[in-house]
Amino acid sequence: MPAIAHAYRRGGSYSWRRRIPLTLIRFCRSRQLVVSLGTRDPARARFLASQLTAHSDQLFHRAMSEPEPDLIMSRRQLDGIFRESLLTHLEKLDRIAAAERAEPDFDPEASRRADRRMGWILRILGARGAAATIDSPLADEMRRDGLNDLDIEEARATLAAMVRQNGHLMPRARLEGLLANQAVAPTMTNLSLAQEIAFRGMSAAAFATERRYDGLRIEEVTLRDAILLREAQEPPEANGFTATASTARSQANANAIPQMPTGVAIVSASPNLALETMDQEPHQMGMHPIIAFGEAMIAGRARDETWDAKTQHQARQIFVLFAKLLAENGLIRVNDLRQSHFAGLVDLLRSVSPSYGKSPRDAERSTAELRELGAKLPANKRGIVGDTINRHLTFLGQLVTFLKAQGLAIDASIDLALLRARKRDRARNRRPSLSNDDVTAIFRLPCFTGCRSWRDPFTAGDQVFHRALYFAIILLYYTGARREEIAGLHVEDVEEAGGIAYVAFRFNETRRLKNVQSIRFVALHPEVLRLGFLEYVKVVRALGYGLVFPDLKSPNSSSPLGDRLYDEFSSGLQKAISNEAERKKVIHSFRHSLGNNLKQARVHTEIRADILGHAGAGETDERYCDPTALSLMLEELKKVPAVTNHLEQKPIQLLPWVSAKERPPFARARKRTVSRG
Repeated sequence: MPAIAHAYRRGGSYSWRRRIPLTLIRFCRSRQLVVSLGTRDPARARFLASQLTAHSDQLFHRAMSEPEPDLIMSRRQLDGIFRESLLTHLEKLDRIAAAERAEPDFDPEASRRADRRMGWILRILGARGAAATIDSPLADEMRRDGLNDLDIEEARATLAAMVRQNGHLMPRARLEGLLANQAVAPTMTNLSLAQEIAFRGMSAAAFATERRYDGLRIEEVTLRDAILLREAQEPPEANGFTATASTARSQANANAIPQMPTGVAIVSASPNLALETMDQEPHQMGMHPIIAFGEAMIAGRARDETWDAKTQHQARQIFVLFAKLLAENGLIRVNDLRQSHFAGLVDLLRSVSPSYGKSPRDAERSTAELRELGAKLPANKRGIVGDTINRHLTFLGQLVTFLKAQGLAIDASIDLALLRARKRDRARNRRPSLSNDDVTAIFRLPCFTGCRSWRDPFTAGDQVFHRALYFAIILLYYTGARREEIAGLHVEDVEEAGGIAYVAFRFNETRRLKNVQSIRFVALHPEVLRLGFLEYVKVVRALGYGLVFPDLKSPNSSSPLGDRLYDEFSSGLQKAISNEAERKKVIHSFRHSLGNNLKQARVHTEIRADILGHAGAGETDERYCDPTALSLMLEELKKVPAVTNHLEQKPIQLLPWVSAKERPPFARARKRTVSRG
């Protein structure tokens, strides 16, 4: 008789066993389902096993394709639990702090340290549950957070006591209440997820010490801005706000908020004042409401640390251009905004020169002058690219939402999605990945195998220089990181945990990251270590450099470091891949190559997302530098083809001017001021 699918016989009785799909294992206590069929009859066992197999097929398919609310919570529901836990614990800690302040011996610094200790304890409980301990990597993180060894020992003792007393388990009634508020069934999986998210929310509340002991409450600042902006929109008769007062207030913020350029009609923040053409200098002019509200929104995003300096500049640029267009067409009140005004802006963006915004003179030009410059170009060469237009529309959409949040009556028919540029193909097709043959050809360039000199890296010779052109390109292939993420690495971003070397991609003073999902820890492939990357970092650190690749930095340039890397590597890329221009192979293609290699090796989607810094299943997910997670990631990264195994490990040799800590040869000479007597 043929074998029975998923059934086996032990001790004379049949049982049914089936592996749980990888995507569902994290929600289960075991990796397989085992059911005793309770029979010795092969025919009966075959029938029962077929029924169980068919039922499990339906269950697995339903769970993986269209998860029901009672099986896997949605991102919105997870966020709801986090929000409720955060706010509830914030209120509790605020009350405790208020009571402490009434005591004569109140020590705010001692209370602050106690809260931060508890923040770490709650974070670890949420991440590790019954296995919660403070190991060496975590202790190092706590020290970097400002805690001393005494704090860490106290936290370790408190954590151990809480685990012994089952403090890692929240009361079931509390967890069921959190789930009920999100309309979620209290299954075992959901109860476990709710506990983890609740601990994270409480941890975030404990870490918010600045509100309790420094008086810094961001909601009060936002409320203040909302009140002042609503006042600014009231008629002058109602609040005594005059154009002169508006101008004075604008002048007080002249250094932070851009004024409308000379020659453009300027309006007061008061919507009932008529548009006036003014001949005064910019510092004498008022401010268009679009700029005023835009600056308030930018300031809020900056305080919340959701927009860095580059994002603020991009948003400010489109707000100023939109305000200029509106002013020229006589529109003052934001309440009068219509879909046609945004359509007019998109039409302008499609008519200007593609280099708009790169010249300081563009800020002084009228929209007619901008169109005139664009008209000098062929029709197919005019206009901003679609992705940039979409980015501008995203900023404007956020501004419209901000205006509505301030209680202003904005036309409900405005729909900026209708104006977005359409993409004809998928992102993966617009930037193809490099094939393994392409990558092999790249790593056979002289800059890797041996070049004539550091000035001539693509002519064969016997010199190997350890620089960005060497290690940055290798890291791009084995980590799949973005160009600027690699170019802007700091020496402290190269670390080790549990014997596994890794790079930490996080925001730093040199460069930004694309989004918060890009904050991640990526284990280093054995090839990166074999070729001496850690030794290179030690040498660079010993010389006092903060950057891993100081050869990319010019002291008198603010250009992204990745631009310098691209300039150095582009000619080599063209030599390695003859039809590079036609196939659009750029440095970013390394990222697509890693993603493709991981996918072909059947690496799980979540691990690929952790490596590449893509968004996970829930916005409340946090990534910790856990040695176990790194070891799992490393095993998957080892599946990537080792296309550098032909390279020999060489003694570390820096660029001469890097070793001597001299001025980069590509840096521009400082301008000399000639005094005239």
